Amino acid sequence: MPLRALINRAFNTSNNDAVVGLPAFASTDRYDITAKVATGGPSVAPLDMDSVAAPMLALLKDRFKMTYHTEDRPVSAYLLVAGKPKMKKADPASRTSCKRPNAPAGAPPGSRLLVCQNVTMAQFAEQLQNLTPDLSWPVQDATGIEGGWDFTLTFTFNFGQPMMTGGPPRGGEGSPVAGGLPAASEPTDGLTLFEAVEKQLGLKLEKQKRTLPVMVIDHIEQKPTEN
Repeated sequence: MPLRALINRAFNTSNNDAVVGLPAFASTDRYDITAKVATGGPSVAPLDMDSVAAPMLALLKDRFKMTYHTEDRPVSAYLLVAGKPKMKKADPASRTSCKRPNAPAGAPPGSRLLVCQNVTMAQFAEQLQNLTPDLSWPVQDATGIEGGWDFTLTFTFNFGQPMMTGGPPRGGEGSPVAGGLPAASEPTDGLTLFEAVEKQLGLKLEKQKRTLPVMVIDHIEQKPTEN
């Protein structure tokens, strides 16, 4: 893997703009890492990428002598705003959840689903971060919509940009999309996440400049210390 990808993993981000100050070799030189992670038993569970971040950061500090600091800088981020909402009011007694089941058979390549139940707009805004590489900065709720809502969002993932990030494990075959939750409003085919949010939910993602913390790399060695 390129060193930049390993550094992004250490800071648990897929956004290159969140980590700055890297030398050119961080994007060109490639490295192999063989490591063991803790397991809860004999079954193989999805890798928790949050748990990988801390040991990866420790490795980079130890073997590559990486040092860094955090600095607030203006970056491109998004607000979630209301248009003409099309969501279903949730039963307040229902469990709060957002799941990412497999797309149904026959769906266009790259189709993704996000099925949410009894979630607030602030919780939905949190779910939007890292759904696609374009949304790797935090999304801020500015809808003014209160209460919990049920909805299904169907969009097409852009495979043109690699996304190295964690998140809740996707469901397998038969993962629920029904169970009282509304299907995604039409249309559903070939929509970007931005288009799906607007057309299916009646909301909108507006780009803006915000000041957010970024990681500034002060020093990093090209050659790691010996094993």
